[in-house]
Amino acid sequence: MGHFKINAKDIMFILKEQLNYGRLCGLERYKGQSERILDMLVKEAIEFARGAVDPLNEIGETVGLRFEGNQVICPPEFGKVYKQYGRDGWTAAARDVEHGGQGFPHMMRIVINDFMYGACQSFNMAPSLTHGAAHLIESFGAPALKETYVRKMFDGTWAGTMCLTEPNAGSNLAALETTAYAQGDHYKIKGSKIFISWGEHDLTENIIHLVLAHIEGEPEGVRGISLFVVPKVRVRPDGSLGPPNDVVCTGIEEKLGLHASPTAALSFGSRDGCIGYLCGEKNKGLAHMFQMMNQARINTGVSGMAMASTAYLNALAYAKERVQGRDVAGRMPGEVKIIQHPDVRRMLLSMKAQVDGMRSMIYTGAFWSDLALELPEGEEKRHYQDLTDFMTPIIKAYCSDIGFKVCETAIQCLGGYGYCRDYPLEQYLRDAKIMSLYEGTNGIQSMDLMGRKMSLRGGACLAAFTKEIQGFCDRQSAHSELGGCVRGLSAVVRRLLEMAAAMSDRNISDPLQWASYTYPALMAFGEVIMCWRLLDMAVIAAENLKKKSSEFYRGKVIQATFFVDTTLPHTSATIESCLREGREVVEISDGSF
Repeated sequence: MGHFKINAKDIMFILKEQLNYGRLCGLERYKGQSERILDMLVKEAIEFARGAVDPLNEIGETVGLRFEGNQVICPPEFGKVYKQYGRDGWTAAARDVEHGGQGFPHMMRIVINDFMYGACQSFNMAPSLTHGAAHLIESFGAPALKETYVRKMFDGTWAGTMCLTEPNAGSNLAALETTAYAQGDHYKIKGSKIFISWGEHDLTENIIHLVLAHIEGEPEGVRGISLFVVPKVRVRPDGSLGPPNDVVCTGIEEKLGLHASPTAALSFGSRDGCIGYLCGEKNKGLAHMFQMMNQARINTGVSGMAMASTAYLNALAYAKERVQGRDVAGRMPGEVKIIQHPDVRRMLLSMKAQVDGMRSMIYTGAFWSDLALELPEGEEKRHYQDLTDFMTPIIKAYCSDIGFKVCETAIQCLGGYGYCRDYPLEQYLRDAKIMSLYEGTNGIQSMDLMGRKMSLRGGACLAAFTKEIQGFCDRQSAHSELGGCVRGLSAVVRRLLEMAAAMSDRNISDPLQWASYTYPALMAFGEVIMCWRLLDMAVIAAENLKKKSSEFYRGKVIQATFFVDTTLPHTSATIESCLREGREVVEISDGSF
């Protein structure tokens, strides 16, 4: 039996009872689909994750990668599953049928990734990056580019990457040095990229790189960045593979985790023989790439949540079996299973609430994103666009950080065994750490939230969020069982919004002091959203409990009251700390550290 554990009942509760995701089938793009079809997709995705992807986690960790002669050699099982993944339609499940997709709702891509990342994070990055790269070409590429590349990327024949980072340009993309030189209908590409996930491998015969570069003679900085399709192997007009395209892997990183995911350094055009094709408008490369980057940011949050989910369920299974120690209250004779120990139960309940809350946060954000994309033009569509923009940095940062902490707590539940490779938890912890660094560190996400997202479209993003969460609090404040928790949440939300306004003013008057508090401010928003989503589930569960007794529904209520009552006091303290006038972070001299 593999390491991957998933509670399908929790998944379906959020999708069906909380979100009523079948409503999406009423949108024009999804006519002909039904909730029953979506349910079947979820079931089949879980089965594929368990049967095909799960075994790769241990194989990847024990066999790992080899770097020989500028090539990366992966465990052979990875290539087989990658091709099956594409053939079975998982890569392009939510893409248009015209280019080989299945046309499912966009949010189903997030749901599928939940299972696949939980089963093997290292592996699923490959098809996920391929999906993002192919979708960029599908969205912005000329017809000839779409015809040549998209279908073969979606069906698993080829793979794809995103190439942004350079040795002297990490998060500061304005410093990019990779250059494109016009050559008739194509460009010559020269430069180097680093930290390119799945930038070199043998899963497929070709890798299609989406590369950011400056066109010679165009403006410096971000205003002159364009996006290019750069294949590892050139493609002839008839679609067959031609000669190599002077894209060379100069090395792969030795990392804390993700040992089966090659992180490559790539050289483009070192022999003056690398060609690329403009994708989209000239000098609009960064704007185009943000489509893939925003998807990647959300998927980073999905990864943190997914590994936290299987970590929690592995810890739960262990706690139900491991016998050690006596009952602290003497309720049972002899040694007891450790799930009977209050401190272990505290950790399990904390993880249960954190995982369920993060999953609800992510799925809700994905549902809103679908509405933002597919509703007809109008006020409702703009509302969900504003919500999606607001939620993206929170999902990325909060879920990646808390996902890592859940993995840490799961190890603690197992005691010394959690630290050993006999169990998968230590690998989850190592694999999960990168998520707070990927796609812009969480500090960068916090500045995006507390800066740009607060003022974007005249404050529309914050207004949309406020409307949703305050509307919930107003509707449920008198709830017979949960009203006290809801009123407590409402009070914290009011103070949170006051903090956001004060910090927006401070961003103008004292940007250094503002920037030193943006991260705790983002985490306060994350905690408030978690309380909201957990209470929303608890309200639904409480209604069901009126009809019949159920441990499952009672658990939804208990996790909510526990999380809200133990978290909101910390949230309030965080909010007040963000409002203090202290400038120690800014004023301490470098020599005083």
